[in-house]
Parts: sequence; structure tokens; C-alpha cells
Amino acid sequence: MSDSKAGYSIAAKFYARIMIHGNMLDAIRYYNSKIREEKYNKNWKKHMVNLNDIVNRFTPGAKGKVKGVKFVFENSNYIIKADMPSGYLRIYDKKAKMYTKIDGTPSRSLEETHFKIMKRKEMRK
Repeated sequence: MSDSKAGYSIAAKFYARIMIHGNMLDAIRYYNSKIREEKYNKNWKKHMVNLNDIVNRFTPGAKGKVKGVKFVFENSNYIIKADMPSGYLRIYDKKAKMYTKIDGTPSRSLEETHFKIMKRKEMRK
């Protein structure tokens, strides 16, 4: 079992402290993400998830990579896109070409396909 949360957290801190100051595009991505967080965080918190559990379930063994403002885990079936500034994730089903609910069922509902990533202390409870 990998600690996907650790890799994500390190990348998110680096992005927030260093990358957004490197160029205008990263700064814009960061601030747009924070605007989405302000608008939707209340709904995302209805669906709190343990990043380690999600990665182990949908993309076992995948190593996360930074892609813009996202930290991405990918295998042949799914892509997990974890937003670094705002702390939410989405699960993309490559075969269905849609985002999924937490149970893996494809859905077009934005409310049902965004999940707030638990902080480490929340994961231990």
C-alpha cells in the first residue's frame, strides 16, 4: 500500500510556495482553483475521501505526477485528478469517457463527481 497522500501533499506545498511565483500561467491556474474552492467547497466536503484509499482502489500502484494544477494518478482504466490548491479530486473512467461517482459509476453530475481530499489527521480517525 503506497502513501499517495504524501506525494500529493509535497507537490501541493511546492506548487503553492514556489510554482505560482514562477510564471503567470501557474499563478492564474492557482487563483482560478482557489475561486472554485470558495464557490464549491461546501458541496465537496459532503464527500470526503481518503486519497490513499481512492488511489489503491482505482489506480493501484500508480505514481502521481504533476500536470499543471493537478496531481494525477493514471492506469489503463482510470485517471485520478487531484487539484493541488483546492484539495479536491475527480475520478475519470477512460472507457466510459466520463467522471465517476465514488462507487465508480459514471455520472454527468458535478455534485456527485467531486470529492474533498481528507487531511492526514482526518484520515487517521
